[in-house]
Amino acid sequence: MTIYLKIFRNSLSSFLLAMLLLQDMHAEVDKNALPKVEEGFKINFFVKEPHIINPSSLCFDRKGQLYVGAGPQYRHPKEDSPTDYIKILIDSNNDGIAETVKTFAEGLNCVQAMAWKGNELWVANAPELTVLRDTDGDDVADEYQVIYTGLNNLRHSVHGLNWGPDGWLYFTMGNTWVKPNAPKPIRDLQGIKSDDKTQYPLTKVYTKDSYPKSYHPMNKDEKEGGIFRCRPGGHGLELFARGMRNPWDMCMDSGFNWLATDNDPGRPGERIFMPIRHGHYSMRHPWKFDWMGKHIAIAPSSDLFPSVSGSGTGVAFYSSMHFPQEYRDQYLIADWTNNCIFLYDPKWIGSLQVPAKTKRKIVDGGATLGGDLGYKGAKGRSLFRPTDIEIGPDGALYIAGWGSVYGTEYVPNEKWTPEENAKYQGRVFRLIHKESSLIPRTTWDTPKRKKSIETWNFGELIEDLGSNVHVWRVHAQDELVRRGEAVRDELFATIWAGQLSETQATWAIWAIGHIGKAHGQNYKNIEKFTSSQWEVTKKANQLPPANYRLNIRIQATRILGENGALAAAPLLIKLLADKEPRIRLAAMGSLDRIGWGKNSTAILDTVAYETDRVAHYTNWQVMRRQLPEDKRRALLKDGRSGIRRMAALGLMEEGDRALQQRADEFLGSAVAGGSNPLKILTLSASEEHFRNSTQIRFVSANPGDIFYTLDGSEPTTKNSLKADKELTLVTSATLKAAVFKDGRRISEIETLELHKISDSEWKDRLFVRNIRGQGSAKSYQAQLEGLQRGTLVYADRNYTFTEIPEALAGATHIRTHNDDKSNNKTAFLQFDINLPATLYLAYDGRTTPPKTLVAGMEQTSMTVRMSNGESFPVYRRSVDAGEVILGGNKLSGADGESMYQVFLTKTGLRKTNIAAATNAMTKANLKHGEEIFFGRGTCFACHQVKGKGVPIGPDMNGINKRRDADYIIRSIILPDEYIVEGFQQTSLEMNDGRKLFGMIQEETKQTVKIYLLTGQQISVNTKDIRKRNDAKNSSMPSSFSHTLSAQDVADVTAWIMQLE
Repeated sequence: MTIYLKIFRNSLSSFLLAMLLLQDMHAEVDKNALPKVEEGFKINFFVKEPHIINPSSLCFDRKGQLYVGAGPQYRHPKEDSPTDYIKILIDSNNDGIAETVKTFAEGLNCVQAMAWKGNELWVANAPELTVLRDTDGDDVADEYQVIYTGLNNLRHSVHGLNWGPDGWLYFTMGNTWVKPNAPKPIRDLQGIKSDDKTQYPLTKVYTKDSYPKSYHPMNKDEKEGGIFRCRPGGHGLELFARGMRNPWDMCMDSGFNWLATDNDPGRPGERIFMPIRHGHYSMRHPWKFDWMGKHIAIAPSSDLFPSVSGSGTGVAFYSSMHFPQEYRDQYLIADWTNNCIFLYDPKWIGSLQVPAKTKRKIVDGGATLGGDLGYKGAKGRSLFRPTDIEIGPDGALYIAGWGSVYGTEYVPNEKWTPEENAKYQGRVFRLIHKESSLIPRTTWDTPKRKKSIETWNFGELIEDLGSNVHVWRVHAQDELVRRGEAVRDELFATIWAGQLSETQATWAIWAIGHIGKAHGQNYKNIEKFTSSQWEVTKKANQLPPANYRLNIRIQATRILGENGALAAAPLLIKLLADKEPRIRLAAMGSLDRIGWGKNSTAILDTVAYETDRVAHYTNWQVMRRQLPEDKRRALLKDGRSGIRRMAALGLMEEGDRALQQRADEFLGSAVAGGSNPLKILTLSASEEHFRNSTQIRFVSANPGDIFYTLDGSEPTTKNSLKADKELTLVTSATLKAAVFKDGRRISEIETLELHKISDSEWKDRLFVRNIRGQGSAKSYQAQLEGLQRGTLVYADRNYTFTEIPEALAGATHIRTHNDDKSNNKTAFLQFDINLPATLYLAYDGRTTPPKTLVAGMEQTSMTVRMSNGESFPVYRRSVDAGEVILGGNKLSGADGESMYQVFLTKTGLRKTNIAAATNAMTKANLKHGEEIFFGRGTCFACHQVKGKGVPIGPDMNGINKRRDADYIIRSIILPDEYIVEGFQQTSLEMNDGRKLFGMIQEETKQTVKIYLLTGQQISVNTKDIRKRNDAKNSSMPSSFSHTLSAQDVADVTAWIMQLE
């Protein structure tokens, strides 16, 4: 590293000049550039602009034709905006390029998901779920039927439409607000109170011209997202899983196990999760936030995206024969922000699907320099921003690609012209493997595709059950179910033979389940499939593979519950003790469907000692739905800890605050990665910024041993130091500490950043030390560079600053106590500073300050305002390095009703501009840039580098591969110019008058944790929030243009740009 830095410094000037010269190349979009692909693959444009713009959904129909939903609706439509459309892309000559583009439907809201069932195309077009039908076979929709309306606006809306082998339509739904006329299960999830009596599903059928496209205003009123499901026709809508922010797509594997992605609210990052019924995934949870579900009260997630600013879109499970074997039976996941498709290889740990190996990109468009939502093009830079993926009948992967801008600019529909359309882009890519033949059209586009499915033979139907084209599976299964008992025995024999693929077997056994339910048959044959003893028949003279048999057992166990097989309860209870966790999970899911009845004692006896994470979670979620509250409260005294834990978790999720405060008593060591929600440990330092040493004090509210680390790692009883009440530190450290009892952690991990001031910093950064004086002054704390909107005015009041003059933002703030407002001493407050400074005194505007207090000061035109409605004019004077003395608030015996405030800035600061910072890059000092980053730049309050800092903001490591120097400079000086999705401020107006501004990182039904611009974390009760708004500001402080010089900005930019 030393050698590298030396070389870097020597070539810094030429490197940065060359980099700045390259910036002018970003203006043009290279519309013909293709993304990089993994060795062996080849990618081409299947279709591109002007045929489509901003596509966001793909699907294939039963003929094997590709449909794309696209158009100009996204991102800020109005009632008269031009509408979205669905087009068919036809490649008749098999050259991999669509030569025919035909409009199937138009006049729609923003199309974000599609799924075929029979002759119905189900379309999510916010705020509606609509069914389209082509009644005359001309590939043009004639009927438009709204199923549900009043759903979310297009920001975080309905996505991920999938018909399951169980006959349900599953779909994801984001967390933006729904209207009062939305279906009741959706309103209930979001807590929308309404007396609306609309009966869903709606039944009126429209034409293209009469279709009543609704309008849902765009605003960021975030609630809770989830996954829903309904029966054919839209009947029986119910919540499947909840606690999400913006789950975009989901898909099933060959064994009918779901995988989905969810857009993160910030750190730790975009998550990949396996949705399970009744799962709560933490957003707006009643009492616990844990994004990855490590805490036992939260449904567990499977994995994280590689980057905090990822944006999962399409998800597909690849089982086709075209890609080589090493790519089959794996998920492909599209990341819109990072312009890539990556491979996700799953494995089972118990009943949770997790990654088997490191994810890797097979398509890589390269990181854009335009930020997460924007795009800056250059010659050779691919415009590859994937929004959806589908596997075609030929085995190729088809990828919908967004245009170069986040959304279209508004123009009314009558002014939408070809010239306006030409401003935007949209494309569909086709990914194939060069070393493996595509599945020939003659293999999949056979004569049967031209015939009615009712004429297909049994083998032709079974063939389609295994297809990667989803509608073919659905269509074939529906036909088998229609034929009913005529094919039931043949389906049984085929499954027993063990010669089907896992996908075929899954859909085939569910077809048997549907036939049995429709004909009121007993379930003895299905029960046979649940046995671990496989029946050998003439057709199946040898046992199928173990994984095949396990999958059949799981599906059969699920079917018993779906079909309401009450007589199967004893068998399902027996299966709760099966050695395979996935069987136990399926058995409890089925008992949930048929009800526990009089079997609760036997069920609890069987699950009392469940050790599998997902099975245990499902057990207590089902228990709270099957047993009345009084019985569950009685179980809090059960002799088995597992039963007590199950009862407590259910009651806590239902809002029992007393139990939530006793969480550790019931959850004990089962709190995987979680902790008691009450604060137990407090850390304090005599000085957080110190020259020689600082004293740390540990105070625990509960008995136990305190262990700590100094390198930012999590403390344990094995790898950490045991703390006394006090500790002296003489070096910088990231101190993390926790309380342990009997080897188990019982407190939250608390963190304290401690910084030893270097000699060069002492000469460059303003420090306030040795604060002393009368009254409470000796306990005052200096908030270095900490003056921002939303920070506390006083240490003993809840008032916050709501307006800070631009020149004062980022100043050092000595936070006074309002109870000192009556002090009249001549030397009330004393402190020392290391550099000459400008001292600002903000005094209560309702009166005139004492002349002796403001002697030598000038009154400025600046005013600071507080959340209690008060405004304080600002006075200032220059002060030399050394001791500073200020008199009391009522030095003359009268005057101010509220205590004054003290701010300081280093002498000589002037507002910095982009041009000056850019010019200073040739003289950049990396060491000084690092000092600023971890020092007065306060960058580490939101960014983590080299294990130091808080990972709230975007990852800085390797940023030179994703951004240029100009982007960094502009982000520092003009942070609100471009706001990355997920990193904008939220403003909270509190009932006590406070106004807080920052980034929300954790949220339950009880509490919201917000990180202020200073990096300080504040937790507030949701019931105390009066109003919540998108603040339309970046989470990056806007004060750096005043607190950093042009050379400072250049130095920190250069240091950031060399991070690997």
